[in-house]
Amino acid sequence: MKEKLQQIKEAALLELQSQECDTEALRVRYLGKKGELTAVLRGMGALTPEERPIVGQMANDVRAEIEAALAAKVAEQKEKALAEQLCREKLDV
Repeated sequence: MKEKLQQIKEAALLELQSQECDTEALRVRYLGKKGELTAVLRGMGALTPEERPIVGQMANDVRAEIEAALAAKVAEQKEKALAEQLCREKLDV
C-alpha cells in the first residue's frame, strides 16, 4: 500500500509539471470522492492495527503534497492569465 501511495504522489506531481494541466480534473482524479487516493484509504481496513497509523500518516502527507502542488499550479495559471490579459489590454493615453 505504501508503494501505491508513492506511485500516486509521483504521478500527480509529474502531471502537474506539464504546461497544459487541467488542475480540476487532476484534483478529482486523485483527491475526489472516487479518486485514487480515496480508493487506497478505503482499503486500509484490510491492514493490521499496527500498520494503519503509518499508512494513514503517509496518505495524509501525500494528500497535503498534492493539494499544495495543485494550489501552486492554480496560482501560477491565474498569474499567467492576468499577465496575458494585461499585455492584450494596453492603453495609450
